Amino acid sequence: METLPLSKLRSSDNNPRKSFDPVTIEGLSQSIKTDGLLQNLVVAKPENRKRTYTIISGERRYRALCLLVESGNLQKDVPVPVVIRRSLSEGNAHRIATIENIQREDLPPLEEAEAVTALLRDGMTLADVASQTGLSESTIKRRLALSGLCDEAKKALVAGEIGLAQAEALTLGSAVQQRALIEEGLDRVSPSQIKQWLTDEKANVAAAVFEKDGYSGTYTSDLFAADEATYFDDLEQFWHLQNKAIEDLAVKYKVEGFEPVEIMEGYGYQSWRYRPAQDDEKGGVVLQVHNSGHVEIHEGIVDLDLDRRTTEAVTDNPLAEQKTRPKYSRPLREHVALHKSMAVQQALLANPRIAKEVAVVQMIAGNGWRDSVSLNLHDCVNRFSVEEAQPTTFAAIEAEARILWKALGQSLDANASDICVRLIASRPNATALYEAVKKLSKPQLDRLHLLLTTLCFGQADCDELDTDENSLFNRVAADLNVDMRAHWAPDAAFLDRRSKDQLR
Repeated sequence: METLPLSKLRSSDNNPRKSFDPVTIEGLSQSIKTDGLLQNLVVAKPENRKRTYTIISGERRYRALCLLVESGNLQKDVPVPVVIRRSLSEGNAHRIATIENIQREDLPPLEEAEAVTALLRDGMTLADVASQTGLSESTIKRRLALSGLCDEAKKALVAGEIGLAQAEALTLGSAVQQRALIEEGLDRVSPSQIKQWLTDEKANVAAAVFEKDGYSGTYTSDLFAADEATYFDDLEQFWHLQNKAIEDLAVKYKVEGFEPVEIMEGYGYQSWRYRPAQDDEKGGVVLQVHNSGHVEIHEGIVDLDLDRRTTEAVTDNPLAEQKTRPKYSRPLREHVALHKSMAVQQALLANPRIAKEVAVVQMIAGNGWRDSVSLNLHDCVNRFSVEEAQPTTFAAIEAEARILWKALGQSLDANASDICVRLIASRPNATALYEAVKKLSKPQLDRLHLLLTTLCFGQADCDELDTDENSLFNRVAADLNVDMRAHWAPDAAFLDRRSKDQLR
């Protein structure tokens, strides 16, 4: 402990705290004027005795003292109690200053994020940072997530135009999505609403990195039909084209000499783990693929090769729902689920007892996602009724529908493949339909009841891989002894839409 003239002290260029509130500095100066300096400063001893001492800890107190000098309340060379840290490397000085600043509760979130990043880059582990700063590991992860904010979002947070919780929610989106929301304004928009918008957004035309001419599906647009508000209806085709274009883009970067070139899904990319490539470096490229389909390209970067356990622990965005990543993609799960549903439907046709039992369940309790009093055609019927390559299971269902459609006195197009859809969606005149049904024989009526029940039954959530043995669908399938190997095998429609990694 020594005393040094105030004029011998100087601020550090590496101070993690970049902003100082003039009001709080004024308040601190008045406290020092009244009660004196209650806590010493910590400084680094200069290599040259003529140079000034760099402040490691206590910049706010230093600024308050300077303010008192400017106002004439203290002399320019007022003695200041300090602890001099000798033989201290610049890295250690920065580490001590960083920890001291983080321990103060009023450090702004973005500056706190930069400070935590600096500690991790210096080789500290997540556990070390938590123990030395007093921040919980979950708080540290949330601060690190702020590095994913675009510049506009960061400025809005600093200016107080958005709150911390809103900023954290924005990190779930790409830079393009963040900018769009900031431009629209987030006044009175809750963090949960922002999160829902970003995680539920479908793939829009602006997200595509492939030529639109290659897409043969339909679109959903708003009245203005802007790219950001026009969405692909056929998500599987979109992802097939998008993934192929991303793989081609990765090959292009490799040919240009970038190394490594990596494709990351979701929230795997974190800017704080990289540095810009120097003049003599080409650097690598990370193609970050967001869940919404947006692709962000991070070019000319070098991995800092930080503590692996720490980087793995903070890879996932803490604001995202902590779900186990599915082993298979959503389009793949949906493709298999639709075929499974169709196979069970064919088996139900041959088992009226089980089908009627299913009907009772549907009518009393619904089918998990449907209104219990209305019939809704299962997606597998809708999907395969419009596809050129129709499975044999669909042909069997459609053949039964043709027989009953004709029995109801309806005209029949020999080439039509949507009779099942017509039965549920045609919405004919109720009185006329009643008269037609009255003319059916008992066996015909039973068969129609059986078919209608069957057409509405299948796997409840076709975008999930249903492995729950106690789900209604699987219980019924087990009772029917359905073996998918007898109904479906990987075909061209399936294989053509898989990525190289999935095929491998």
